Amino acid sequence: MIWDYIFPAIFGTAILIQLIYLLFVFTAILKREVSSETETKSKPVGVSIIVAAWNELDNLKELLPLLDNQDYPNFEIVVVDDRSSDGTYDYLRTNEGAYKNLSFVNVKALPEHFTAKKYAVTMGIKKATKEVILLTDADCRPLSKNWIKEMVAKLSDGKEVVLGFSPYNKYPGLLNAFIRYETFQTALQYMSFAKVGMPFMGVGRNLMYRRECFWQNKGFSTHMGLLSGDDDLFINEVSKGSNTEIALNYDSYVSSEPKTTFDSWVTQKRRHLSVGKKYKARDKFSIAMLWLSFLACWFFIIPAFVSEPSWFVLPDWMRVSEQWLDSIGWQQYLPYTNWMRVVTGVFISWLLLRWLILSLTNKKLGLTVSSGKILLLDFLYFAYLVVFGIMSLFSNPKKIKWR
Repeated sequence: MIWDYIFPAIFGTAILIQLIYLLFVFTAILKREVSSETETKSKPVGVSIIVAAWNELDNLKELLPLLDNQDYPNFEIVVVDDRSSDGTYDYLRTNEGAYKNLSFVNVKALPEHFTAKKYAVTMGIKKATKEVILLTDADCRPLSKNWIKEMVAKLSDGKEVVLGFSPYNKYPGLLNAFIRYETFQTALQYMSFAKVGMPFMGVGRNLMYRRECFWQNKGFSTHMGLLSGDDDLFINEVSKGSNTEIALNYDSYVSSEPKTTFDSWVTQKRRHLSVGKKYKARDKFSIAMLWLSFLACWFFIIPAFVSEPSWFVLPDWMRVSEQWLDSIGWQQYLPYTNWMRVVTGVFISWLLLRWLILSLTNKKLGLTVSSGKILLLDFLYFAYLVVFGIMSLFSNPKKIKWR
């Protein structure tokens, strides 16, 4: 029957594709990162830190001292006050002199053809006087005074874009654990793909690029009407394997505050995922293969498990294993047929290999989540891809709310 071939073929192909990503893409970030502090001392390129803020007064009071105290000889901080009503403008005007590197822009009105975040970032870059732009958000915190230094170090050898990591802060609860895991998965994907020469996105909480790169691309002109995309769509347009680098030293990380309610997190994810339709065809294909093969491993394990094909013949080496298992009395605890045992063995081997690679990369990224919880969170990630994948297919990114 045709099902003798379809289910095993889909399941086997999905496992094979997953092995390629696990062994040849995700492992790319495991290469040891060496701090480049000595390099940056000889190349103090000017850096403009851009922070777009809407009613972020309390966060700015915490963030600005951390930015102002960065150990780097040539930088400025440009805060864009995006029509705030919480006293942000008065605070910036009063305290501008208290921070040696601070200047600000006051956005009073939003042009019809622009969305808020993109207009604010554009105004910040217009105000900037340095040749390199470093983006972060008001609710983010650099984990080291060497943040700028570590990011700039990756701009050597003709690089124009540096992708940084921004883990979410840890709090009790399953929602927070999954948010941190999904963020880990996202970082693993965009950093691994960049490392193998296929960069496709970055996150605006920790992102650096040369200012001329922004203007040569005409800013956000191709997607200025979409709410999201000031980071990932822009990077998808300008990044190439030859001009993009990743920063993996802990000192280059920037922590961020996660959403605390399910509804707010769903809105955020819908906004982020909706712009994936605008990625380059190559990137949409590679990410689709990654996600679809992962989903297929779970979806087709049952039909592949219960539908033993007529063409299946147990290899001789497995017959020896079968006899050994029978001799120690383990056969009764294993699936009933030899085919079921093969499918189960392949699936469990894939799970264990996936857990191993994810655990190693999780350690590389600073133990974003507990390695002991990865398999549970990975199953939730499967459900997340199913639900949000369907939602993103039928969503209109122009109708998703920003605030």
